[in-house]
Amino acid sequence: MFKKILITADLSHLEDAEKAVKTALEMTKNNPDTVYRVMSVIPPFGSSFVSSFLPKNFDQDVLGEANKALHEFTKKHFPEGAKVQHILAHGPVYEEINRIAKEKNIDLIIMMAARENKEGLSSNTVKVARYSDKPILILR
Repeated sequence: MFKKILITADLSHLEDAEKAVKTALEMTKNNPDTVYRVMSVIPPFGSSFVSSFLPKNFDQDVLGEANKALHEFTKKHFPEGAKVQHILAHGPVYEEINRIAKEKNIDLIIMMAARENKEGLSSNTVKVARYSDKPILILR
């Protein structure tokens, strides 16, 4: 039985995240104690050269908007009373997913294979699967 599930959510492709949430809810419908950790990762903004052209506090503004979007998403797609924790990370996607899975002692990671209409697995999905010691459910 899975009690701590990490659901990855790409905020620019929320229809994929919806599939992951629906799957998690279906898998745990008989377990009201499940804690859903919904995570989104903001990749690095690039080299320090590129960053030097961005407005001051740009990264904080992006993280703030992402946090707001993540909360709106979970409010819409989880039933009232569900135990949901929001996690927003900033860094290489697969490293952050594996770091959080380990830190939070996750029982299962749920993530998409790749964006819709793409074949195979995304590079981040491959790397999470390769380097994680946690069970992973990869959805299409």
